[in-house]
Amino acid sequence: MSDKEHVMSLIRQAELYRSQGLLEASMERYQEILQFVQNHERFSKHKKLIDAVRKRIRTVEEDLAETERETDRPELSEEVQNLIQKLFSFSRNADTAAMEGAIALAKFGQYEKAVAEFERLLNQDTLPLEAAKNILRCHLNFSSPRVAIAQFERWVSHKGFSKGDLKYLRDFLEDIFEKRDIEADLPQVPGAPHERARTEKKEDEVLDISSVGLQLQSGPLRGRRVDLQVSFQSGNTISVVIPARHKDLIDAFEPGLQLPDLECYSLIAVFNGNGMVSGKTLITSGPRQGDYTLDIRIDEA
Repeated sequence: MSDKEHVMSLIRQAELYRSQGLLEASMERYQEILQFVQNHERFSKHKKLIDAVRKRIRTVEEDLAETERETDRPELSEEVQNLIQKLFSFSRNADTAAMEGAIALAKFGQYEKAVAEFERLLNQDTLPLEAAKNILRCHLNFSSPRVAIAQFERWVSHKGFSKGDLKYLRDFLEDIFEKRDIEADLPQVPGAPHERARTEKKEDEVLDISSVGLQLQSGPLRGRRVDLQVSFQSGNTISVVIPARHKDLIDAFEPGLQLPDLECYSLIAVFNGNGMVSGKTLITSGPRQGDYTLDIRIDEA
């Protein structure tokens, strides 16, 4: 293995540890990388590489500090949580309204309460696939990929879903992992084909969007390309979480902002659409306190 391959291998390990929530192990790998390149005859002259490694170390340090602060963050009172559910349940359909209320809890950072609501809907067989997908989304956005994988493994073992539904959920989770560069071995669904399921969009069906790409049209960041990972979705409205440390990006999006020519990535298709920022919410408690939830309504072009 060449020295370059050795560095790339360490970087992949560090990123994998970070994606799995193993921040201390990730920090050790990045520090090992920094020491190696600084003492290397050729790499020590590569200022951009050293600066990039130091930047990643600072990012992991911020993640560690954020994790330490989370233990002191109170959840909203049950009364406020119930109010959030009621205020953000817009649909006339009771099942859809219940799902909207649970998603609202998640967007406000109420991770545990949101998961409990999604599990209640799942147990009642109320939009079970939507409930299951949102449980996975909660685990990925507020906990770690390991928790999401463990949840999927339980569904495979308990056989509460059909093989077709399990294959769909596996493809859904695998697609998110690919978009976020997370390396993980997901359990296969016994009796289901190993290749990714190929489904067609039905009329009036809303595709699950895993990420969107756009170029900002105005403001200080005009011309900048931005890729956003979707945290939640309700109908044609997606929600993304923007960390508090990206203040320039938070300031670039205000309610009412038009987002033309969005690139929307889903499990089965890539399409262009027009979007509008329909809401921006400060997360005031829970694991993502201080971050912002951005809501974008999308219409296909």
